[in-house]
Amino acid sequence: MIEGESAAAVHAELTRRGYRVVGLRPARGGWSWVYRELPTFFGVSTADLVLFSRQLSTFLKVGVPITDAIRLLRSGARSGAFKAALDDVNDDLDEGESFSVAISHHPKVFNQLYVDMVRAAEYSGSLDKVLIQIASYLQRQDTALKKIRSAMIYPAVILTLAVVVCGVLIVVVLPNFVSLFDEFHAQLPLPTKILIVLGSFAQAWRWEILAAMVLIVLAAFFGLQTRRGRVFWDHTLIRLPVLGTIVVFAIVERFTRTLATMLKAGIPISQTFDVAIASAGNIRYRRGLEAVRQRMVTGDGFSEPLAATGLFAPMVLRMVRVGEETGTLDQSLEQIADFLAEEMDYKVRNMIALMEPSLIIAVGGAVGFVAVSVILPMYGLLKAVH
Repeated sequence: MIEGESAAAVHAELTRRGYRVVGLRPARGGWSWVYRELPTFFGVSTADLVLFSRQLSTFLKVGVPITDAIRLLRSGARSGAFKAALDDVNDDLDEGESFSVAISHHPKVFNQLYVDMVRAAEYSGSLDKVLIQIASYLQRQDTALKKIRSAMIYPAVILTLAVVVCGVLIVVVLPNFVSLFDEFHAQLPLPTKILIVLGSFAQAWRWEILAAMVLIVLAAFFGLQTRRGRVFWDHTLIRLPVLGTIVVFAIVERFTRTLATMLKAGIPISQTFDVAIASAGNIRYRRGLEAVRQRMVTGDGFSEPLAATGLFAPMVLRMVRVGEETGTLDQSLEQIADFLAEEMDYKVRNMIALMEPSLIIAVGGAVGFVAVSVILPMYGLLKAVH
């Protein structure tokens, strides 16, 4: 924090001290600092962002200045974090910054793809159209994520219950019977012996096991933050047997949808391709698309460099080629994205349908093994008593 008569005076003072000023915004009291410092606890939902994008597009379309529109939308926002972000955006706009620069100061609210699409729209003067396309894009993504999350609830509940049941049987029930078995010199069956050994090992080394698990999780987490770890993960993910196909469909769907959205808004492909590459997410695909962009600059077109990457299915390449030849590339890309979204949804449903019975069988087998290991010695104990 620094005091000054105006933003210009503060800027001049910081420059005189040798700083390179990236941005300035007025300091405010109240509770807004809580939302900025703790964004994880006061997040902005996708639904809020979709509504904001649609309403801002409507205001801009009818000629309302963007600063007035953001003030109106700020007053109607439900999220405190969103209100705090819009306050900052409005102040930055008053200071003369562009909308894309203003929202880029809030990556927790406006992700990089949102910022890049807004920046490209500002260059072409089609911000109102692109905001509508962004809202539709975000809504589709949110719907797909909700479907996947809801589909994973059932397996997660089954696994949790299985772990709890097995843990109670091994840690609580079985040890109470061990001393009883020893008193009567009952012969323990092999499954019970295996379970006793595992239980004894877990109890003797419980802190070491817990520490090892924590270390493995932390090593994996920090490893994936590195460049090599990210490359390894992205390459491995698309090679997985069933999940890899779904991941590839999701990558290509995001790329084609983003490119179609920008082209429909009237933004030239040369300005939108970087945004579309960033939307792919996967490093292997991003490298391949970087090569496509370089060949496009030299005049090789779009479909041929895309085919040379070897990352896209023949159906996708064929539809891109037809769209390029007929001048309807945006429509072709949107049709590809719609088709891939439907296929991805179908494959996710199939994966979950196959996963549920397999999971039930595996969990039933594990719980059954533990239960049998506890019940079988009873017969030996009865024989010993008689």
